[in-house]
Amino acid sequence: MKLLQRTARYYLLLSLAVFSTLGMVLFFLLRFILDHAVDEGLTKTSTVLERQLSRLDSLPPEVEIMDEIVVLQAIGEASDYTRYSDTLLFDDSPDEMEFEPYRKYTYETELKGQAYRVSLHHSKVESDDLILTIFLFVLVAFALVLLALNLLGNYLSRKLWRPFHATLDKVRSFSIQNPIAANFGTSSVNEFNDLNRSLEAMTVKLTNDYKSLRQFTENASHEMQTPLAIMRNQVDLLLTGPERSEEDYQRIQVLSETIARLSKLNQSLLLLTKIERAQYVENEWIDIAPIINKKLDQLAVFINEKDIRQTTEIQPVQLYMNTVLVDVLLNNLIGNAIRHNVAGGRLEVIVDQYQLFIRNTGPELKRSSETLFNRFQKESTLSDSLGLGLAIVREVCDRYGYTLIYNSADGWHEVKVLFNTAK
Repeated sequence: MKLLQRTARYYLLLSLAVFSTLGMVLFFLLRFILDHAVDEGLTKTSTVLERQLSRLDSLPPEVEIMDEIVVLQAIGEASDYTRYSDTLLFDDSPDEMEFEPYRKYTYETELKGQAYRVSLHHSKVESDDLILTIFLFVLVAFALVLLALNLLGNYLSRKLWRPFHATLDKVRSFSIQNPIAANFGTSSVNEFNDLNRSLEAMTVKLTNDYKSLRQFTENASHEMQTPLAIMRNQVDLLLTGPERSEEDYQRIQVLSETIARLSKLNQSLLLLTKIERAQYVENEWIDIAPIINKKLDQLAVFINEKDIRQTTEIQPVQLYMNTVLVDVLLNNLIGNAIRHNVAGGRLEVIVDQYQLFIRNTGPELKRSSETLFNRFQKESTLSDSLGLGLAIVREVCDRYGYTLIYNSADGWHEVKVLFNTAK
């Protein structure tokens, strides 16, 4: 839920609570005022009523005088008893035939030498109708005012929050690889200006830190190439030199393998840096089907060495990619499926216009699959595994907007690359 909607909901709930309370107070206040006015009227009417009753030859138990219904009840002795109350009386007129509300004033007095308890009844239909009319009028007026305030509040909120949404759009479009510094503009609201200045400072620092780290990685990788080449040549000379003991040859072999591993690591880091810097910009439509078949033929020695049963369903599919990155993507995916397979395992490669699907048998993962595509995360204990292959695959997929999905279950590992630009 958006912040504006949540704020409007709180305002609405508060307004409804206040209105309900005020409505109840208004209702009972109007009822009290009108009842008080009717009571005063009944009190004044009682004086006039006694004079009219004294003129009658006889006093009936119930009589209607001056639009008031008078009920007389003979008692032994009159007192100062008075009481105001509400009651219901049945209206037997043909048009009504129902109970109606009345205000009742009861007091005791003497008429023609006899004590009576007199009850005056005044209809409350008109006063109740008046209360209802006033209440409905106030309700409609409040609803209109509430609606107007809500519309005005939404308009003002959208107008006031417009700089924030503009800033949010710029944050979403910000890329750490963009050489142009982010400019979040200015606003008439001080808080938004403070936010924009803080974001500008943060993005500048992030960009500079990223550039420094990338430059360091690139420089370090380039600077390592010459020493690695020299070390490799010297090791080769040692291997082809005079006869040495078996122990010396083993040590030299370990040194040679370590240098080769370091050289491979250096090349992988350089490749990642180039992909991140988008240096592979020359793209073309490439049919990856023959390239996959060629890769499988080249790796047939390793497939046969592990006695892996291979199943392929490869259809022609055109991808708009760089030829080097296509080769990198396929090498890592197919190579991993073979390297991490088991003896006598299976390998399935399926390609169509929507996806590249590679499925292979292998041992269960010992760590979370969520970290599998991170750098230097490796599951295999093989000495030649650097933990960078799948990280490179992810960088290539991100570069072209492909969706990379991994699943594992029942001794099977599945990697899907969903194409978004297949032709």
